[in-house]
Amino acid sequence: MRVKIIGGGLAGCEAALQLADAGHDVDLFEMRPSVSTPAHKTGHFAELVCSNSFKGLALTSAHGLLKEELARMGSKLLPLAFESRVPAGESLAIDREAFSARVQGAIESQPRIRIFREEARDLDPQNWTLIATGPLTSETLAQRLFSLVGSSRLFFFDSIAPVVMADSLEWDFLFAKNRWDKGEEPDFINCPLDKEQYYAFVEALVQADTVEPKPFEKKQLFEGCLPIEEMARRGPDTLRYGPMRPIGLHDPRTGKAPFALIQLRTENRQKTLYNLVGFQTRLKWGTQKEILTRIPGLRQASFARYGAMHRNTFVDSPKVLDANLRIRGTNIFCAGQLTGAEGYTEALSTGLYAASCLHAALLEEKEKGRNFQWPDATCVGALVRHLLPVGPGWPKKQRKTLQIEACQKARQTFEPMNFLSSLKD
Repeated sequence: MRVKIIGGGLAGCEAALQLADAGHDVDLFEMRPSVSTPAHKTGHFAELVCSNSFKGLALTSAHGLLKEELARMGSKLLPLAFESRVPAGESLAIDREAFSARVQGAIESQPRIRIFREEARDLDPQNWTLIATGPLTSETLAQRLFSLVGSSRLFFFDSIAPVVMADSLEWDFLFAKNRWDKGEEPDFINCPLDKEQYYAFVEALVQADTVEPKPFEKKQLFEGCLPIEEMARRGPDTLRYGPMRPIGLHDPRTGKAPFALIQLRTENRQKTLYNLVGFQTRLKWGTQKEILTRIPGLRQASFARYGAMHRNTFVDSPKVLDANLRIRGTNIFCAGQLTGAEGYTEALSTGLYAASCLHAALLEEKEKGRNFQWPDATCVGALVRHLLPVGPGWPKKQRKTLQIEACQKARQTFEPMNFLSSLKD
């Protein structure tokens, strides 16, 4: 059976490889590089446009638990992420270009996948389709999608952090160290600020010249990825208890914890590029450079990429999707950030989940009576239930309790770091 997948990001590529491996012919549509987006820089598959981190690996965290489940369920992209890993303490951070190249190679070498480098503009409710266009869905396709589901679109505004060139850093003002001295080798570079430098930096952010948001944008910021200037406006110490917190770090030159600091995480294995961790911003580019280069350690910094803001679009999942992430009354499934699932690991999870559900639906059509049920006591199951109504009229508090219980049950079934350990090795 031939399946159409729209979107060559994390969810779309995971789903394409899963379905092709299950014996289905796949037509994979990716509009880039012909049609670009406000955030993408290349036409490569699985390009990461925000952070280069898939977040934590510990099974005591939801992200670690999700990765353990993905590893056990045969995720196609997670092993490629580990092959592209760069030092980042107990998190999975990757070399963006190396990862995209590996994903592209896997897609192009799969004989069941046909690649179409063009914009998908229409949707047929009867054709087997999986939409994984991410938060940056083209305007034409978005209008068709929201017309199909009879619902107005939802969105919020997200931002990305600057990246600096390693050879432009003032290393005499920096120190390499992980929080709490974890790990054999330090994976992060730290730029310390004293009290005077920190409050001068905060004041500069408050007074900074930003890209003026439209009135409707001001209340649509994503709380999990706020611009640094927005955090500064919420109070002078907000950043010092957020991305600039010095907890667990002592400057080896003084033996004391800095008043505040900026952490830099490597972007590639060559360590020629560094990402300013948690420093997403919508400041104008000239203003970003002017403010950041006031800080000792960054005064000569050359920027490989400035921070920017873009709009994330998603569907009203509780109203339009069923428990299989399928648009009700159609043969169209959704995955990735389009569903409202925010994050890279979540994109892989929903891509694998939707592909599994689509595969099961095809088998059910072919072999009448065959049914598919995702296990309840899984972190992936809890993630999907977070997107959808758990049951008619169930109180929000009860839904939250069920999600927590599912995560706890899943954690109890895993031997710590069993599958992830094999990937990391």
